[in-house]
Amino acid sequence: MTALLETRGVWQRFGGLVANSDVSISVGRGEIVGLIGPNGAGKSTLFNLIAGVLPPTQGSIWFDGEDVTALPAAERCQRGVGRTFQVVKSFETMTVIDNVIVGALVRNTVMREARRKAHEVLEFTGLAARADVLASDLVPAEKRRLEVARALATEPKLLLLDEVLTGLTPTEAQTGVALVRKVRDTGVTVLMVEHVMEIVMPLVDRAIVLDLGKVLVEGKPADIVRDPKVISAYLGDRHAVSA
Repeated sequence: MTALLETRGVWQRFGGLVANSDVSISVGRGEIVGLIGPNGAGKSTLFNLIAGVLPPTQGSIWFDGEDVTALPAAERCQRGVGRTFQVVKSFETMTVIDNVIVGALVRNTVMREARRKAHEVLEFTGLAARADVLASDLVPAEKRRLEVARALATEPKLLLLDEVLTGLTPTEAQTGVALVRKVRDTGVTVLMVEHVMEIVMPLVDRAIVLDLGKVLVEGKPADIVRDPKVISAYLGDRHAVSA
């Protein structure tokens, strides 16, 4: 499988704190990959490095065969890196459709075309009926979907999903899982951070486990949940028994 994304020996230091330590991962085209690990493992920092929010202290980031290490977030978005945020960042005083138009304007500079794209994405994500509602009036599950919709409107090759299923009811989470699968079926590669193991592990093709800023292990979900290192560092004894 051809790699769409690679991080090569990436380090991120904040003064004396090492958030990422020699992280080398790859994500193949068409995969759904889960990035998991305990709080403080360095997942969010790695997401920010991949998205271009932060430059790495050391190492390089490659996307679609190109070294994008020096490129800022806006230029990476232009090349096909879309993302959501752990803390929802919708424009609360704007309508749902206008929020998505913001994303669509990345590739459609004519407003008519951006609006057409936004309507298309709202249909895809199940938010079409809420198009004219203010973002502030959405319930939490809808706000998560709005984040996904705005990112999809940028027409990404790679979609970074930061805890889009966290805090949802079981029914809402299953709707979110179905949406992630639909996204992949359109040809978009997905890298996602999640904590709800019972939901994410049946969804992903591979999982990468970070611990203390380093890659602890990676592989198929069934192997990950049985790995003694993962059980010790993250899953705990409950999973050791059930595995």
